[in-house]
Amino acid sequence: MTEETLETGQTPARAKQLKLPPLQLGKHTIDTPVVLAPMAGVTNKAFRRLCRDYGGGLYVTEMVTARSLVERNPESLRIIDHDGDEKIRSIQIYGVDAVNVGKAIRMVVEEDRADHIDLNFGCPVPKVTKLGGGSALPWKTDLFTAIVQTAVCEASRGDVPLTIKMRKGIDEDHLTYLESAKIARDAGVAAIALHGRTAAQHYSGKADWDSIARLREAIPDV
Repeated sequence: MTEETLETGQTPARAKQLKLPPLQLGKHTIDTPVVLAPMAGVTNKAFRRLCRDYGGGLYVTEMVTARSLVERNPESLRIIDHDGDEKIRSIQIYGVDAVNVGKAIRMVVEEDRADHIDLNFGCPVPKVTKLGGGSALPWKTDLFTAIVQTAVCEASRGDVPLTIKMRKGIDEDHLTYLESAKIARDAGVAAIALHGRTAAQHYSGKADWDSIARLREAIPDV
């Protein structure tokens, strides 16, 4: 506690709660504009409940593959399951072809398993990128376009907002985020999340916060 707090019993003006406008994702309004990033092995039902106990926001499941959902893999279906009090059921899907991504999202929508769907184009893990998925996929512009367009189309059948998460690119010589964002905007995504690192950086090195500002300037309407 500061000296000022101790003496007056009041919180200094500079420490007052920061008020931010709500986050709008399609028909959903998130009053506390904070999103818990989907993390494999972390954001399960128990962890999401723990986070909800501390306040509002959007809490996303662990990533699941489109193919595993299409094949109705029991573990994948368990991962996208939600507690009854989760107001916005949010899941993240990753896939490497438009057909399976489309089938997976259609299944999720028809079976009413989610209120928001996020597509992963940001995972830098080799077992994902070596298959052409995650943060490696946006480099394949035609494939990226097909996947996002198909995903938005299928999600819209149930009025489910679809968002994407991506990185700057494969490395500093192969940046894709601005072009990919424009493709996603034109396809009708509800929001775009950018991790200000390349796939080559993984989770280390300095994040390029300026790239997020550049993206916002280039895509002000999403």
